[in-house]
Amino acid sequence: MSSNRRFEGRSVIVTGAGSGIGEATARAFAAEGALVVIAELDGDKGRAVCDAIVAEGGTARFVETDATDEASVRAMVEAACAAHGPVRHAFNNVGAAKLGSLEELSLDDWNWTVGISLTSTFLAMKHEISVMKANGGGTIVNTASMSGRIFTPSAPPSYSAAKAGVIHLSHYASCTYAADNIRVNSVLPGLTATPQIASMFTLEQQAEVASHHQMIHRCVQPSEIAAAVLFLSSDEAAMITGRGIEVSGGGAHAS
Repeated sequence: MSSNRRFEGRSVIVTGAGSGIGEATARAFAAEGALVVIAELDGDKGRAVCDAIVAEGGTARFVETDATDEASVRAMVEAACAAHGPVRHAFNNVGAAKLGSLEELSLDDWNWTVGISLTSTFLAMKHEISVMKANGGGTIVNTASMSGRIFTPSAPPSYSAAKAGVIHLSHYASCTYAADNIRVNSVLPGLTATPQIASMFTLEQQAEVASHHQMIHRCVQPSEIAAAVLFLSSDEAAMITGRGIEVSGGGAHAS
């Protein structure tokens, strides 16, 4: 466990915590003393992450969650409060896409992507903020994407539009709830070495994307996103809200 215990005894939710960025962030929170709810649709993956945290001496509870279903999201937040006390910090990290151009995408594929990649964030914040308002405040970090800020040829339009929505929704919430002592930020990963990316692109394709669109020519590691999330959630970032933090190897500025 980490000697840095910035989140000792604090109730934390991480959605999409079964692998990749979510898993890395859940484990990082737990290593710093947080009481973590692993919210994940895939029960096997969620339980595996939960068990790993407990085996390492941390505190975690798995809650099977469909992030696109409001009743499921409400139950997730209620379970976190019941198990670990009022939620202090949340990392909303759900997103996926069906590939295809504007001409190729079906309406079903568009709606599926927007539901997972944007509506999930709305539902999570809706119920997290209600708890935080009633209990003195908290922090929320949402996973957006560089494709939500700049044109990224490898990202489908539905995903790019959804993640642009996450950036703006995060800013909207930060302005609306600052007086309630709730800070809201987003992280914008570049191409990140997750199982999802591995299922979409070969290693050669990943290297090509990184070399063409980032000043640092490699994939971002999930642990690097986790470090940014923990900083934004910590008391060290008490005066940072409404920001979209790029963790992309200089992706927006690469030629």
